[in-house]
Amino acid sequence: MKNRINLFKQKPQLDFISANAHKFKMYLNGAGIMLFVCFLLLIYQVLRLSSTQQALLKMKETYLKYLLEENDVEANIRYFISKQTQVNTFLKDDARFLPYYQILKKSLEETSNNVVLDTIDIDKSRKTRFIVKFKDTEEMLSFIRYIEGEEFLKNFISLSLQSFVINKQTKGSRYQLELQGIFKEIKTE
Repeated sequence: MKNRINLFKQKPQLDFISANAHKFKMYLNGAGIMLFVCFLLLIYQVLRLSSTQQALLKMKETYLKYLLEENDVEANIRYFISKQTQVNTFLKDDARFLPYYQILKKSLEETSNNVVLDTIDIDKSRKTRFIVKFKDTEEMLSFIRYIEGEEFLKNFISLSLQSFVINKQTKGSRYQLELQGIFKEIKTE
């Protein structure tokens, strides 16, 4: 079998490529321009971030230099913050001692001038323990009658006698009462 070449018959060329070559060229040019624009935007973004980074590094340098030069200011700031924390803790746990002390002191003064408030302890839940001393029996009995009355007990939720001591050794206060109770809450605004 012989193979012959037919010169009169044309082979189909790639008509699609030749017909759409100018469109294909335009699409490639558009894609190239888009890639170029994206590349320019990327370069702009990198330059902008680089300048921001340089500005932040300069600020960091300035602050570090300031901290090294002003060590005492930093120490004072830390000291102030620790004191502020201590004050906040104290205020949170504060028993508001003064108004309750004043109420108790005023009540004791109403009974007799010879009553001595020896010790007093008031915590933040208004629980109190106090010791009262007397020189003679009459003062002590007068005080006991007074603390059993409504005028004195209106300041307390509860109040009880914890101990009674007679001290014959001292020349001053011979009798001592230890009372324990809970103050009623004082509304201060």
